[in-house]
Amino acid sequence: MQLSSRDKDLMAKDVEIAKLKHRLQEQVDKSEYLEIDLEAEKGKLATVEEARQKAEEAHAICSSALNVAQNNYAEVQGIVDTLSSDTEWLRGRGIVLVFISF
Repeated sequence: MQLSSRDKDLMAKDVEIAKLKHRLQEQVDKSEYLEIDLEAEKGKLATVEEARQKAEEAHAICSSALNVAQNNYAEVQGIVDTLSSDTEWLRGRGIVLVFISF
């Protein structure tokens, strides 16, 4: 059986169409894979953003706690300085304080 030129052209076109369909399916598969990968990256980005916000909140809390501690230290230091000064004043007048601990 001999094929005509037209039949050969049609067969060649069928082969070309099959190749194009295969390449199209590969591109669709790749696109779906990239879409899934993009969604995963968006999820990671959201997680990173949430972690960054939590770190900023923790930093703010730590800064606030440090300020409170510094203020408390300054207040206590003022009290200690006053007591020390008062003790020296009393000693200068011959009065000795005795602290009894139970």
